[in-house]
Amino acid sequence: MSPRRRTVSAVLTAGAILVGSISCERSPTTPAASRSGGVRAITLVDWTADGYAQPAADASIQAVAATGANTVVIIVTAYQTSPASSAVRTDDPRTPTPASVAQAVTRARALGLSVSIKPHVDLDDGSWRGHIDPASPTAWFASYREFVLVWAAFAAAHDVAQFVVGTELAGTLPHSGEWEETIRGVRDVFSGELVYAASWDEAGRVPFWRDMDLVGVDFYFPVARRTRPGRLEILAEWQPWLERLHLLHRQTGRPVLLTEIGYRSVDGAGMHPYQFGDAARIDVGEQADLYWAALEAIADESWIAGLCWWNWPADGSGGPDDDDYTPHGKPAESELTAAWGP
Repeated sequence: MSPRRRTVSAVLTAGAILVGSISCERSPTTPAASRSGGVRAITLVDWTADGYAQPAADASIQAVAATGANTVVIIVTAYQTSPASSAVRTDDPRTPTPASVAQAVTRARALGLSVSIKPHVDLDDGSWRGHIDPASPTAWFASYREFVLVWAAFAAAHDVAQFVVGTELAGTLPHSGEWEETIRGVRDVFSGELVYAASWDEAGRVPFWRDMDLVGVDFYFPVARRTRPGRLEILAEWQPWLERLHLLHRQTGRPVLLTEIGYRSVDGAGMHPYQFGDAARIDVGEQADLYWAALEAIADESWIAGLCWWNWPADGSGGPDDDDYTPHGKPAESELTAAWGP
């Protein structure tokens, strides 16, 4: 634990008690701290074949750059029917084409942004990808390798800096030999930085961190105990999770990258950051407070390589009436610009 974090933790725990009864407490209002180095990323998302090639996507990438971000993460999604399915589909109309992703990469690079390609597997039945447990692991991994190797080769051909070899595939971790073969295959075609993005409750069980350049964690830890918490309360709630992540860093010998972090613009977003789609009252101020606390919490932690915000739709949607994760057109975007901007 850094000396600053020891002091901050003690002060903030006391501060949280003091401000706990003030439901609308927003202070401090100064910009969050932000170190000059590290990954400052926003994840561009789209679930259509050519959405990344549309004019709206160009405008979205330009808006991402305007926040002061230095990296854009682009997701590419394959699909399978259910958790027990033994194959992933890459010909689904929701899977982006290489041509559309290439256009987004070119636009991002022209704006001075580094690029990460992040494959996902989504399920038709609405299940979470962390529950994927194929009936035939051998067949599933063969299919999965076809998916990721195509995109790893794409990343190499387009000078992409970082490739995510897998995202939240906790149910497949027992098949370590298959994962080792997958990682070797990716390394054979891609020489850039390699990351696995573990869910926040999976990271301690990943058997192949030694083969990664960074330990990726999708950070959906609860950082609030009530709706509309004060900023100092949120910052205090970060402290035990920082300790947990620092232990992971020490155990693996790798820097930690928060491969996903995000909060909906609704009441209670910090209590269950992983919940999406539930009806809730819009609260763009609470989202902004959560952004401020996250940026402030990791500012002096040199073992954290950076963070990747979830998300920014390629179609440019967002705004104050949107209750989803994007900061676009909301006070959270201003928090990013204040911390990251020139």
